[in-house]
Amino acid sequence: MPVTRMPERAVPDARDEGRGPSVSRRFRWALLAALGFVIVPSVYALAVLTPAGQRLEDAALGGVRDTDLFGSDTALNVISVPVILLLVVVIVVVAFARRRLAVGLGAGFVVLASAATSTLLKRIAERPEIAQSTTPNSFPSGHATIALAALFAVLMVTPRRFRTVVLLVGTVYAVFVANQTVVYGWHRVSDIVGACAVALFWLGLVRAVGPRVDRGQRGDRDGRRGPRRVVTVVLLVAVGVTLAVGVAALVIGTAGSGDHAAVLVAGRMASSASVLAVIAAVWLADGMHHVPRTTSPTAPAVRV
Repeated sequence: MPVTRMPERAVPDARDEGRGPSVSRRFRWALLAALGFVIVPSVYALAVLTPAGQRLEDAALGGVRDTDLFGSDTALNVISVPVILLLVVVIVVVAFARRRLAVGLGAGFVVLASAATSTLLKRIAERPEIAQSTTPNSFPSGHATIALAALFAVLMVTPRRFRTVVLLVGTVYAVFVANQTVVYGWHRVSDIVGACAVALFWLGLVRAVGPRVDRGQRGDRDGRRGPRRVVTVVLLVAVGVTLAVGVAALVIGTAGSGDHAAVLVAGRMASSASVLAVIAAVWLADGMHHVPRTTSPTAPAVRV
């Protein structure tokens, strides 16, 4: 009887995170960690330690309405120490239920380390008074740091086929938080960029040296290819659009006598773009944009 091989979708196994591919994947995460490590002092030096940087960011603060200054929003008020601790507990419990306790501990560490780093930086990264600034030091944003770190941590313990939905919901929330901190005058653009870098650093470090997140088991299967492709396109387009709108608003705001409201819009767009860019980088590094193989060299033989 002739024997034919039926094509089937290849199921990733543990070796995909083992020998060859794991080296490149862990290297990608290490690069992201290094990028975050470099961005933090670079942004601080350019935006906080120079008169030009302070004047530009304070121009955006000048566009905040007096009735909104240092106000708050529900999305911002949700973030608190009890909520952070509860989130870490939930992450560890979910990971334990999926028999990924080490991954859950790593995810919890991302949240706690990111929050602690932001708090420490606020204390040691002082803002010199070199441009008649009227608001105190706020580098980096703790709210944006926690929003991003929480998203990254939840993605670590979420099965791959559900990460598309989790990422979209988390992205909307993180962008909203970053926007609101700027709208209410809590933070400047550099604070959001610094927060993104802090969360990126700890995620990259944990993913580079920590436990394997995906082990090729049933719960790690990819979802449909279409939604993953759409998410990739949406993230990249969103980054481009927000940057374009931000640049246009900045040109308008700095032309002539200056329009602080337009500069504020530019700041909001720059903050959104930084959050979206970091999330897109994490999505691409995670390999979720790749299309899985549809055939396997080890497909079972079928007699006909």
